[in-house]
This record gives sequence, structure tokens and C-alpha cells, in this order.
Amino acid sequence: MEPPKPLSAADYQAVIRSPPETVNDAHDFLDQVWQQRTDVSDNERMIIETILSELVTNVIQNNPHREVFCDVRVRITPQQLLIETSDTGDEASALRPDPEMPEGNAEHGRGLPLIYLLADDVEHRWQNSRNLWRVSRSRISEQQS
Repeated sequence: MEPPKPLSAADYQAVIRSPPETVNDAHDFLDQVWQQRTDVSDNERMIIETILSELVTNVIQNNPHREVFCDVRVRITPQQLLIETSDTGDEASALRPDPEMPEGNAEHGRGLPLIYLLADDVEHRWQNSRNLWRVSRSRISEQQS
């Protein structure tokens, strides 16, 4: 994984290539962002980490026999948390999942429901042979947490 590139005081970007990289590289990217963004609460960090982890895991698991690239961008403003990914994997289905989580012993199927649960808005489109995801959530003020 390339180190995160601060595009501005609010934007961070990285590229994850699998193989050899894994979802752990997404976590490493966010660890570096958190070093620079101490204003992000633990709850907000958990939200971003979960959403990004599920998006990256989804593309890696659904393309096990070929290399994929996943461009990751995180934007943190006073009002909003925004996660955008663009990947070279097979076209993903972004249909809003059943709100029910799979059975406790199910090995798959929790990622998208979890993303929709945590986010205020989830957008997906297939463009130029890439999955483009845009997931946002309003910032949580200290008074609300």
C-alpha cells in the first residue's frame, strides 16, 4: 500500500492492491490518518473503520482469482465523514440489502447491511469498469455522544 496522501487538510487518499495487500492495509492507512486527525472521536473512527473495512473486504473477497486495485479517499470536514472508493473488481450489486442481518453462523452477508446501518447516505455506480462507492455520515458532536 502506498502511504496516505493528504490532498488537503480534510482529504486523505491511498491505493490498496490485492494481492498482496489485504484489508489490514486499509486499517494501516486509517491509523496514519488518525495520527494527523486527533479531532476525530473514537465513535467516528469506529464508523469510518467499519465502513472502509467492509468496502475493501467486499472487493477482495469477490475477486479472489485476480489482482484488484482499490483507490480509497477519506474526507473529514466539521460537518461530515465521507468515504469514497473506486475499485477494479467485478461489478458489485449495490441494491439496498435486507435490513435483517444474516444468521449468527452465516459467513457472509453482513457487510452491506452494516454499511447502510452506519451511514446516512450510500451511493454506488458502475462506471468505466469500476465500482464507485460514496458513503457519508454527518459528524457526531460531543453533545450528542
